[in-house]
Amino acid sequence: MTFEIQINNKPVTVKRGETILEVLNRIGIKVPTLCSMKGFAPTGMCRMCVIEVEGKENLIPACSFKVEEWMKIQTHSPRVVHARKTIVELLLANHPDDCLFCERNGNCELQTLAEELHVRERTIKGEKRKFYIDQSALSIVYDTDKCILCGRCIRVCRETIGNHTFDFAYRGKRMSVLPALNKNLNHSNCLQCGQCIMVCPTAALSDKVNFSEFKVFFHDVNKKAVAVYSPAVATTLAETLGLKSKASLHGILSAVFRKLGFDYIIDSSIGADLMLQMQCEEFISRLKANDKFPMVTSCCPSWVKYFEQLSIDNLHLLSSQKSSGQMAGHIAKRYISKKDNIAVENIITVSIVPCTSRKYEAKRPEMVIDGITDTDAVITTRELLRMIKMNGIDINNIEPEPWSGFFATNSSAGKLVNIAGGTTEAFIINLHYELTGKILDGLKPLNTRNLKEYKEFSLNIGDHLINFVIVNGLSGINKVIDIIKEGKKDIHFIEVMVCQGGCIAGGGQPLPASEESLKLRLKNIYEAVDSAAIRTCYENASLAEMLREEIIDKNNLRALFLKKEVLL
Repeated sequence: MTFEIQINNKPVTVKRGETILEVLNRIGIKVPTLCSMKGFAPTGMCRMCVIEVEGKENLIPACSFKVEEWMKIQTHSPRVVHARKTIVELLLANHPDDCLFCERNGNCELQTLAEELHVRERTIKGEKRKFYIDQSALSIVYDTDKCILCGRCIRVCRETIGNHTFDFAYRGKRMSVLPALNKNLNHSNCLQCGQCIMVCPTAALSDKVNFSEFKVFFHDVNKKAVAVYSPAVATTLAETLGLKSKASLHGILSAVFRKLGFDYIIDSSIGADLMLQMQCEEFISRLKANDKFPMVTSCCPSWVKYFEQLSIDNLHLLSSQKSSGQMAGHIAKRYISKKDNIAVENIITVSIVPCTSRKYEAKRPEMVIDGITDTDAVITTRELLRMIKMNGIDINNIEPEPWSGFFATNSSAGKLVNIAGGTTEAFIINLHYELTGKILDGLKPLNTRNLKEYKEFSLNIGDHLINFVIVNGLSGINKVIDIIKEGKKDIHFIEVMVCQGGCIAGGGQPLPASEESLKLRLKNIYEAVDSAAIRTCYENASLAEMLREEIIDKNNLRALFLKKEVLL
């Protein structure tokens, strides 16, 4: 049912049930918000979206009030603008004055609001609260002084991730957003997925910057730096910086990494091919024994951490492989060491990924073999963009260089594993080839590319009926928990990605996040997958050569978390 209301003295047709904010967004009137997020129920906490409604004594929040027939609304009356400006001034009165040095300078919603409302002096003074900066986590920095109590991190962690790391604590001027029992992040149940960073309007939550760790090696003649980049980073880089030619992307990336100081460049897709080959071998061995089902993916480090916290007695169900990124780092060191006669300890691998939890994963003890780490440093897409700017690289005018990376030819799996459901699609393609000797075509009818929260389907592969489950974000994880607790062996393969959409929506991607960006990344990756010349990991000649020459040992690419059942 539709009816008319007045907004700024003009008639507007609205639908019953719409909130005032939804109507304003639809007709192109911008009303500022701090607590509101698309897809979440409104709370009206921040009061930034207040409007004036004739007949109402007080201003009301547009996000949490629905339209009614009698409404006459003023969105930017002097009273409304004064109220919003006062809210910003109150927030700034208790906010640090370090904008010039702040991680979000120029990309801060509070700073933007102050600019839009022309706040040019501190009009409200008082005793500032003083908390602390929590740098205990390997991926995330939490500066409580910059928290404006919008509650976004609480809601995304609770309602999207399903992990309940944050909540409001204390009252009055002591009110804070803290992990449970006031523990620091490293001693909380935080998955370090970085989704809280993606929704934080200020720099209260930011990623721990790591590029300073390895830049010193660029000036050491004995060290060789290797850039191991994810295909999702290449796609995002092209999108963010407006690169038009996909054909020259490899050449541009080669030039960028060389100018940054890297000696070698490797696409992490080689790790995905090896991971899938080992995953198929393990799955077939479980299939023959009819044991350890369901097999649960271990490629998402945030999911592995969640599973360890949730069900330590069922860790044997996790696939035994390390993630494709860790495998790629391991491969890079051994391959370069043998081919160019360089000591492994003098090779520094830098993983460039869209994910913050990879920083945590790289430091896990099982990622170290004989004192040599698979990955020495991890930087996110955001950090790479900072490095490009810091080094004065004009990516739109840079001269592409001949692609000088190893393993330039890989299967489509390296791109698929960055998408929710993609690991399952790549696994099915490779498992079908392993069991039947034929390449499978046409997975679209299975809907593996439909990003639902929970998806279950079956497929005949060879002589076996295989049942699959895909979980996109942890909001659908309860069904998986039930499957595991009930010991359902008729479910054979479960893929879980903590970030909704997969790695392309990871916590290390450019800010602000948007639905349009996610759709564009999905489109670009699927186009690259569908046009790929090689579809299975068994067609990867570089991988076959390494295995034949025994450059890598598969036993070193199995993760230690599977052995915890023995250690406990």
